[in-house]
Amino acid sequence: MSETVGTIARALSVLRAVAESEGSVAVKDIAVALGLPMSTSHRLLDLLLDAGFVEKEKQQRRYTVGPEFFRLASLVTQKNSLASRLQPVLDELTRETGETAIFSAYFPAELKTAYAAKCDSPNSLRFRINLYEKMPLEWGSTGLAILAFLPEEMQTKVFAQSRPSPVLKKRLTRAAFFERLAKIRREGYGITESEKLPDCVGIAAPIRMDPDTIIGSIALAIPKVRFARAKTKAYAEVVKRAADRFSSGTRTMSHGPRSS
Repeated sequence: MSETVGTIARALSVLRAVAESEGSVAVKDIAVALGLPMSTSHRLLDLLLDAGFVEKEKQQRRYTVGPEFFRLASLVTQKNSLASRLQPVLDELTRETGETAIFSAYFPAELKTAYAAKCDSPNSLRFRINLYEKMPLEWGSTGLAILAFLPEEMQTKVFAQSRPSPVLKKRLTRAAFFERLAKIRREGYGITESEKLPDCVGIAAPIRMDPDTIIGSIALAIPKVRFARAKTKAYAEVVKRAADRFSSGTRTMSHGPRSS
């Protein structure tokens, strides 16, 4: 019994190390981090691999978090998180526009974002949105609507480590990078085309816990073939109103009801 408990504890320690790593890990990385023999580290990773909690990059023989871990994390998050408590706002946004509505959470320690909740468009042509996959802030409206309202030193850090657009494969000059952020701050929303999702127009606005704290963004993901440019401002206003509702909801949940 004690041996089984010990194995479970070590396996959980290995899973934690993989999850907290900034990238993939090798068997040696786990052994060094946890003070385990290489053979034990390899055996524990194999146990987690068989259960789907880690994935193995076959060519490099390194490990990352697996699909079963993400599935369980998604279930827990949907039941208990801010995303689930604010799902009605997304549902209403999709009912109003007929398009996919997305809540993107902001992860300040990593300067990244991830889709955390959604309401799919009822149209047959819509996007497949993968939840809880970390993505950079500098491409796509969902990330830019967050980045534009962060302190300048954070924006500078993001620019310094920025990569090409995952779809367009292009980079921005420093001037263009900060110019687009300034425009989003002025207008209160960001709009992009095919930067993070192919053939997608994204329109997003920031969500605030308070005036100085950005916690994410809310967006519409619209297929380019269905997007009418004449409706850009109307879409933007709808998204900004929804973001305001998000922001009001988070402040209420943060501070609780006021006594009369």
